[in-house]
Amino acid sequence: MTGAQSGRKSGYAGRIVNPAIPPSESLVRRLVLALTFAGLTLGACATVEPGPSTTTPVAYACSGGRSFTATYPARGDQAIVSAGGVTKALPLARSASGARYAKGPFQIWSKGDDASLDGFPGGPYDACQAR
Repeated sequence: MTGAQSGRKSGYAGRIVNPAIPPSESLVRRLVLALTFAGLTLGACATVEPGPSTTTPVAYACSGGRSFTATYPARGDQAIVSAGGVTKALPLARSASGARYAKGPFQIWSKGDDASLDGFPGGPYDACQAR
């Protein structure tokens, strides 16, 4: 008969050891639970409710006398572009460099003060500069 089966206390801080759960596994379970609780608690503290959207309208002048405007909400997930009598909200899209917003044939590429616009009537909107 082992110490756990006879009810004898082992050397583990005066507790009876369950032979089905090795002490190291019990420690791992406690550690996982503690880290999970800490992560959930800290995650809840870090959650920020989105505030009102602030916008920054930018007017662009392009080659050939063309122009358009783009409004970039502060959260940065879209651009609202007006050109050739059409206004479109374009979601942020993958870009190797600069910022690109696109939906279907409509897209705006910008880097710094430079931009180009595709898909809108009245184009082409090339070599555009923010005013």
